[in-house]
Amino acid sequence: MLQFRGTTTFGFAALMCLATVATAQNKPFPDEWFFDGAQRPAPLKALEGKPAPAISAASWIGTELALKDQKGKVVVVDFWATWCGPCMASIPENVEIVKRYKDQGLVFVGVHDAANGWDKAASVVKDKGINYPVAHDKSPGASASDFKVQFWPTYVLIDRNGIIRGAGLTPNHVEDAVKLLLAEAGPAAAGAIGAEFAADHYLGGEGRPASLKSSEGKAAPRLQAERWIGAAPTAAALKDNVVVAYFLSPSSAIAMKDLEKLAAIEKELTAQGVVFVGICDARASWDKMKETAAAKMITMPIMQDAKEMPDASKRENPRSLGVIAGALGVQFQPTTVIIDRSGTVRAAGLKTDKIKAVAEKLLAEQAKDIPPKGQ
Repeated sequence: MLQFRGTTTFGFAALMCLATVATAQNKPFPDEWFFDGAQRPAPLKALEGKPAPAISAASWIGTELALKDQKGKVVVVDFWATWCGPCMASIPENVEIVKRYKDQGLVFVGVHDAANGWDKAASVVKDKGINYPVAHDKSPGASASDFKVQFWPTYVLIDRNGIIRGAGLTPNHVEDAVKLLLAEAGPAAAGAIGAEFAADHYLGGEGRPASLKSSEGKAAPRLQAERWIGAAPTAAALKDNVVVAYFLSPSSAIAMKDLEKLAAIEKELTAQGVVFVGICDARASWDKMKETAAAKMITMPIMQDAKEMPDASKRENPRSLGVIAGALGVQFQPTTVIIDRSGTVRAAGLKTDKIKAVAEKLLAEQAKDIPPKGQ
């Protein structure tokens, strides 16, 4: 849990820890989502939990892609053929799935049978409006062999870390699996998550600190606070919401000036359920922070970061901005970090004028992509 140290303990930490556990578990899909359920072919079942092999293609319709380059994305590989009736019947739903989830991190690719039917593939792609690349399997069926294809169509679902999570799903459960995998985040997704936002979204652009980049895709750290300005967020307020953490100091003229721009964004996004939390430099004067907050009529609750506790072999780092700042790679103020509803850091070091766009993207995800509890 995300804990607040002192007289009050809230659910922010709980949210983060639960998210970490959920991601780590990577629960298997229900047997009923697969052809033949628990009795599905052993070679397909054995693929699950292992890295996806490469696609070996003789040629492509559309843009060629390599699975090794899709880390951080959720990938659906559809082994199909123009001679396969069920394959052809499933294509319209494939197209709709791509439309619904492409902008949220989904990659879809078709791999056509090496032996027969490729001569009709181009016309099928055109006539059915296929909106994903299609590979012609390398003879005598190299990809089908590597992916242990037993029947047509065979759908293989690959998670953000490049691990096969389901092989042999029925067409009507592909979208269910996609939604679950898109809701996950893991260490291997960090680079892709950061890459989903352009460099101009960040202070320093491509040159922002590597420590900030590396925090993306990871579970947010525990929040510990002994004192607050304003009402500390409750567990109910934090649960399942997008959180904007704004690192500041009363001695930072830039951070204080930026608060004026942040106030309007905060007002608009708070109404949509986004939670804003200010995190003050552990070294700063708390009295000065309180005076500044009152003078500027800051509405955002502000906590003071905890000082690092040195171990027996080290002295306290006088340059440290605090425990939370250190965990997130924050080296200066202002720094804005956005955490999604699963407790995962999605963007670290955002410019103030980009907060709204990123927060709205995450709000849209939580509305459409994260399944209700119990499912």
